[in-house]
Amino acid sequence: MHEVWAVMRAIRYHRFSSKRQDRGSSLERQNDATRMLCEAKGWEIVETLEDRGQSAWKGDHLSVGQLGKLRKRIDLGLIEPPVILVVENIDRLSRQDYRTARRWIEDVTDRGVTIAVCHPALMLDRDAMSGANIGPMIQHLLEANRASAEGDRKSVFQRRNIDRMTDLIRQGICPTPRAPAWLIAKVGERIAVNKPRAALVNSIYEWSANGLGMQSICQRLNAEHEPWTGSGWKTNATQWRIGYVRDILTSPAIEGKYVVRGAGREATGEVISGYYPRIVDADLVARARAAKSRRARTGGANRSDAANLFVGLIACGVCRGSVGRVAGGKGYAYMTCRNARYGTCTNKAGMPYSVLSKVVVDHLLHLALDETDFAATDDIAPLVAKVTASRSKLDDLRSQQNNIIRALRTLPGSVGLVKELGNIEGEILAAETEFAEYDAALSMARGAVSPREHLRRVDMVRESLDSDAEARRIVRDALPSLIEKMVWTGSRMIVSSRHFVMYISPDGEISGFDLFHPRAGHALDPAYGRRRDAAQEAGLFPPLTGGARRDAPPR
Repeated sequence: MHEVWAVMRAIRYHRFSSKRQDRGSSLERQNDATRMLCEAKGWEIVETLEDRGQSAWKGDHLSVGQLGKLRKRIDLGLIEPPVILVVENIDRLSRQDYRTARRWIEDVTDRGVTIAVCHPALMLDRDAMSGANIGPMIQHLLEANRASAEGDRKSVFQRRNIDRMTDLIRQGICPTPRAPAWLIAKVGERIAVNKPRAALVNSIYEWSANGLGMQSICQRLNAEHEPWTGSGWKTNATQWRIGYVRDILTSPAIEGKYVVRGAGREATGEVISGYYPRIVDADLVARARAAKSRRARTGGANRSDAANLFVGLIACGVCRGSVGRVAGGKGYAYMTCRNARYGTCTNKAGMPYSVLSKVVVDHLLHLALDETDFAATDDIAPLVAKVTASRSKLDDLRSQQNNIIRALRTLPGSVGLVKELGNIEGEILAAETEFAEYDAALSMARGAVSPREHLRRVDMVRESLDSDAEARRIVRDALPSLIEKMVWTGSRMIVSSRHFVMYISPDGEISGFDLFHPRAGHALDPAYGRRRDAAQEAGLFPPLTGGARRDAPPR
């Protein structure tokens, strides 16, 4: 393996796959391990990527998570080697089969990326993956096989455990103390009914049958009944939530049915009737669910249409809960605090979604979309080959030109050499033109275009947002790369990133805008700076509030 540079750029990658790990110390442990390794080696941390809730067993993060986006930037040549990708252990990259993990690592190391693993200490580069340095290669084999074998072992154990539990359930015997909250489960016994909670479930079905929507049901429950659901994951607030009420209104357990699920929590198709006691009669179930279906809007089925560009970005300034898009009357939609809808937050004001999206799209879309959003991946490989061949041809011609010039110094009167020099210079001019065309086409395919061309492309996306779901998905996925958080106070929306803070009133006016100086050691990304300057020049970036420009607060 080659010696790593004394000062090397490092990109840290952290991942966890479950909400339970988010509450624990997984991310903190990974952060400490990768930071300590970078400090010990003297590497400069230029970027830290996180995938929250991405499973390494399914491999989602390799394609759609932050790791997938990093791979795309590497493939487009937007990350200049050499650079080191630092992970806590090899499991953070993949628990898929060894060949899948190896191919991914080989692809990125072939492009000049070295992978550094903290535990056990392991460095993987092109030489290691090719076997030129057999030590790291063997260690990588052992680690990758261990990770894959551990996942296989857990999967087999899980399937056996599910089969054992399902056999007991078929006999009517409870194999676990877990059961719906209106029931009482004791291992080895039959399921019993919690009568007060069963009565409340019946009330929920009655309310639904009589026309109350889930939001109204939540408000009534929060006003009159202690919740069963425990602490909320994000807010630590104990309350009735729409999702839980929806589960109650759709649960087969209400009718005494147990749906058998496999290791991936997918239904196998088998339904065991009579395992749970029926607590709501069939007629009430039918009436409640029919009324719920009549009230249902079409928005839920169109989730993939990216109707909400701000999914997961906005928090309530009062309760710190999430703010979501809610359809109102006459086709309008509002951004409102979810907890206020449950009746547990006082921030009941809503901001029109159309107003917020227009301000953000008009003023910030040019900064959120970068070259990777416009990359033509399929065109890059053939263009790289053409650029390489064209550059080689140009270098050969210039070498021939230099040889003729040296010969002319010895034979200054040679007519043949002078004529040949003229021919070579003509060929060089044609080769330079060809190289410039191929290089420009490659830059275009990579999305690395002039600020003016970038603005034109962004305008095309903006103009198609109303009619094109793919354009909305591009914008929805790009906004988190620019916006760190949004806070709805009830009187204004605060949009912040590491570069600026913008204040938007409910009527769409920008009531304030602060532009931050780059913090020490965190220079402004040149590409972002070019996009910002172009947007300001075109009048698409908000003016500073009274010339306000200050240092960004510590993060």
